[in-house]
Amino acid sequence: MKITSYLLFILCVTVSLCSCLDVKKESSEETNSIQDFVKVRVKDEYSISVPKVMQKTTALNSDASLQYQNIHKEIYTIVIDESKQEFLDTLEELGYKEKYHIGLYRDIQLKRLASRMNITHQSDFKPMMISGLKAESVELDGKVDNIEDELSYFLTFAEGNDKIYMIMSWTLKHRKQEHKNTLLKIVKSFELID
Repeated sequence: MKITSYLLFILCVTVSLCSCLDVKKESSEETNSIQDFVKVRVKDEYSISVPKVMQKTTALNSDASLQYQNIHKEIYTIVIDESKQEFLDTLEELGYKEKYHIGLYRDIQLKRLASRMNITHQSDFKPMMISGLKAESVELDGKVDNIEDELSYFLTFAEGNDKIYMIMSWTLKHRKQEHKNTLLKIVKSFELID
């Protein structure tokens, strides 16, 4: 009887270990597959690389010129581009006396976001260069109405000659570390087409 119990115990442990190895293998494959990117050209104006596991959509933001998502991995990316001159004209109409700089555009966009969500964490602003463009980035965590989980956003604001760009990627906060490198690679791949 003891031998049968012992053999049954060994069998259970073996099955458990095998299933853990399969989960580990599947997780590793998932991580590697998200590293495969494809370059997307938008309006012969700019290009950006997105993971092959993301699909094009039109449901994320009606103002966005690029929208990609993977609802299973919970990763999303949009690009909003605006005419720099129209932005300056609007500022002038609103009575802004401050001279334009990318930080002003960033501040206005962040105020718009804050009006639609409860921001629970905001990183410091980081100046950067993306393909020769002056840019700034910031990370936010926040709660949006009608979404149970908190979200993490990676925002980058880049300045071209004629346009200003906001590159916004997000995921669920509890998956932030899992997807952070991928979402940052998307941003760093942004470049204008000459």
